[in-house]
Amino acid sequence: MKKFNRIWMWMAIAAASFSFTSCDDDDYWYDDYNHGGWGWNQGDWNNGSNGSQDDDLLLEAQTLTGDWRGSVMLSELAEDGQSRNNYSFNAEMTFYQAGDKVNSLSGNGVEVDYADDGSNESQTLKFTWYIDKNGDIYIRYNDTGATYVMDAGAKQYGFYLGDEKGRDVFYGYMIGTGKAKGDVMQIDLVRYDPSGARKKTRSAATDSVAPSFGKATGRAFMPHAIKKLPRR
Repeated sequence: MKKFNRIWMWMAIAAASFSFTSCDDDDYWYDDYNHGGWGWNQGDWNNGSNGSQDDDLLLEAQTLTGDWRGSVMLSELAEDGQSRNNYSFNAEMTFYQAGDKVNSLSGNGVEVDYADDGSNESQTLKFTWYIDKNGDIYIRYNDTGATYVMDAGAKQYGFYLGDEKGRDVFYGYMIGTGKAKGDVMQIDLVRYDPSGARKKTRSAATDSVAPSFGKATGRAFMPHAIKKLPRR
């Protein structure tokens, strides 16, 4: 698809330089996620908070709910509108279902970012989220309104949520829309228990095959990212 070809072009250019300029406006692949209904839909959040009867989407929401931590990379469009800055840091993300209802497809969350450069810097960000009818995950940060979509149908630049070698993992691309147009985050998270107790994965807790969501087939990482906590 045109969308994935453009993303592949961006990755190839990023490999050559920490900050780069695209050939022309037509090469900005992220424009494809700023048209055709990819932006935040408050109606979807409201409907999701009312509950759902879709077993697959409910299982995805229930799998997403909980505590995650790991590494994050952010590639953001610089002030000149063409060059990019790439950053790496660590994060913890907690997802809550709206009203603590197990049949909710939307909710709220908290993200705590930690610098990975020895500075001990951190920041706390609150967000809201929902899963749409296609299984795409939307995350909007409260303070800035910056919205990111995780494309359930994309293999190279989508996400994976589920079991991997006996543990729950959540990795893939968060693609900026609206106010976050041009920004891309890559997350690589594992489920954990904040209390310090050993966390049981879903596959270990049941005899059935652990569910998984999203079509991403592997991890890809941004080259030339500097260890720095960007203020968002």
